[in-house]
Amino acid sequence: MLGSSILHYKIIEKLGEGGMGVVYKAEDNKLKREVAIKFLPSYITSNEEERERFEIEAQAAAALNHPNIAHIYAIEETQNEMFIVMELINGVELKDKIQSGFENEDEKQTIARQIAEGLKTAHKKGIIHRDIKSSNIMINVDGRVKIMDFGLAKIGLGKEVSAFGSTIGTAAYMSPEQTRGEDVNQQADIWSFGVVLYEMFTGELPFKGQYDQAIIYSILNEQPEILDEIESNVSIKKIIQKALEKDCNKRYNQISELLEDLDYAKSSAVSNNTEIKKLAVLPFSNIMNDPQTNFLGFALADQIIGSMAYSSNVLIRPSSSVRKYQNEFVDVREAGIELNVNYILAGNYLKESDTIRLNIELIDLNADQMIWREPIEIQYKNVFELQDIVSQKVVSGLKIQFSEEERERMKPEAPHSQMAYEFYLRAISYPTSVEGNKKAIDKLNDAIKLDPNYAPAYMELGSRYNQLSQVGTSTSVAQKKAEESFLKALSLNENLIPALANLGMHYTDNGRHEDAHNMIIRALKINPNDPYLHFALSYHYRYVGFLEESKNEAAIAKNIDSNNSRFRSSIITDMFLGNFDEILKTYNLDLQSPFSLNYLGEVAFRAGRKDLAKNYLNQVIDMKDEIGEFYFANSLVEFMNGNINKATEYNLKRELENPADSEIFYEIARIYGLLSKTEDCKRALRKAIDLGYVSYPSMQNDSFLDTVREDEGIKILLNNAKMIHEELKKKLLTTY
Repeated sequence: MLGSSILHYKIIEKLGEGGMGVVYKAEDNKLKREVAIKFLPSYITSNEEERERFEIEAQAAAALNHPNIAHIYAIEETQNEMFIVMELINGVELKDKIQSGFENEDEKQTIARQIAEGLKTAHKKGIIHRDIKSSNIMINVDGRVKIMDFGLAKIGLGKEVSAFGSTIGTAAYMSPEQTRGEDVNQQADIWSFGVVLYEMFTGELPFKGQYDQAIIYSILNEQPEILDEIESNVSIKKIIQKALEKDCNKRYNQISELLEDLDYAKSSAVSNNTEIKKLAVLPFSNIMNDPQTNFLGFALADQIIGSMAYSSNVLIRPSSSVRKYQNEFVDVREAGIELNVNYILAGNYLKESDTIRLNIELIDLNADQMIWREPIEIQYKNVFELQDIVSQKVVSGLKIQFSEEERERMKPEAPHSQMAYEFYLRAISYPTSVEGNKKAIDKLNDAIKLDPNYAPAYMELGSRYNQLSQVGTSTSVAQKKAEESFLKALSLNENLIPALANLGMHYTDNGRHEDAHNMIIRALKINPNDPYLHFALSYHYRYVGFLEESKNEAAIAKNIDSNNSRFRSSIITDMFLGNFDEILKTYNLDLQSPFSLNYLGEVAFRAGRKDLAKNYLNQVIDMKDEIGEFYFANSLVEFMNGNINKATEYNLKRELENPADSEIFYEIARIYGLLSKTEDCKRALRKAIDLGYVSYPSMQNDSFLDTVREDEGIKILLNNAKMIHEELKKKLLTTY
């Protein structure tokens, strides 16, 4: 067989042999690519029942298109042979990976999550694998999981093609209902996945025996031993126990439920029986209420938050979540409930001459007690040292474990000019309004003149320019300055997480998707529990059309930081996935902002609830802030009122703002589509795609485009977006 050709495939080497056939590596001479081909043994091809099973394997697997499922390219037949042409996976079996060992716990969870994602896609299409085991799962050279061999797939809940007379599936991985010969559903795959999880985290199988019947007896009658390797990992232990419930009523019903728990296990950093440490640092109060030093209250809190952000073992609320408490009287317990934390760091300060004195306290809200309270006095010229002093006291008080690398990153970057640092702190304290951003930029430029190598100042400068780029008419200038600032910050400190995240999102807005992906993944490798980084990845995935992945990353972000208003744009992903009623029931982020009100209005409109839609949109119109959000709301309301010309006029005003964000241009295009303005839609859609918005699944499911979809020019543009989307899907859906 080796060296011979069959049809246009040249056989290169034998890869393996199993119950369903022999697998060879081959070269496809037509497409000039290496493939795997799987031959059915002659004793099966001559059996009509087995041949039918083989055809179902090909049909079922070919219907699946997911990066964690091995692709089926073709089913071929000659006079004497029948075979499937499959994606060639260069990598190792998960079984071998388990034996050789994983790099760390995070790698295990990342692999587990990919397996669950692949199964989720199959189950959504009614396809059950029925033979999930570690030898049926490959890990390619990029670390991506590939589920192999849907050869025992069963479509829906229909009757099995084959009788249970001969056992299908490896006994050690079989669910109780499989061992009894019963019809099975997706819960059988969930059980088998539970066995794989147990094997991954312990190196052993949960049900053992010297022969199949002994293993089956164990599956039906015994509970798996909870070994030390999973006893100490509470979240994973609970997942495995629920997946291996013998009673289907107690087992996970859907793989998506298990996936949510995996996300929680990854994001919560729970590795023992202790609670999750969730901390908020409130802006410090100014004892003398001195307007000259008010800026220090928020600025010092922000610096401590930034220092603590490098820990993967504590979930700290970002500065954006606590800014609203600046210069306000705060009830600590109410703030804790609002921020969903169990620890709060609070205090006050007094600046006298050349000295600054802090009185700070760390409070355990669950125990309703103070962990410690301490006055700290320091020379004002050394004020930058406060973040390190306080951070170390918090670490000690909460008994947080840090790696040496994390400890090194926690150390504050020392400025070379006291005055430059004060300018920087003053800039941080300004609000994120248009005027606040402009004032901050002025102060940051003053700081940089005095200290041109202070990375945090460039990072903050980039952030302020980035926010300015979202409004006004000089968006391209602001975006260019934002990018320059972020790059300068990273040239001075390559591990500056906020700069990596913001640059990643900036690149997303501008269609530089591979650069965006690389930046965000770099940051996630530094701190996989930073919610803003998961949101940044969700944001990036949304623009390129990886909607399920975008939803999953947004869910991780919101699991960690459920009240962060910056995560509000995840509503767009949910909308394009068609979850209208669910959005209206559950969306609760930043409900008074024009952004949220507009999208709630559109969701209500698409759900057929026009009165509710107008209620949301009219709130935006009543704000009379004549920028993009105002024009969007008016366009949609005028359309509902039947005033197409007015709706078009408002949408044109928004287009003339010439936004630099590709997604905003797509919004403009889709409103033109709703208004049946084909040429206008074509112009805006072309601009959106040119800028980098290539979410083809969103375009495909967007009812606003239905009236223009058959136009040849629109078809060409949509096909262009599809090709770019598909190419990016091959390149970017990697692990982190």
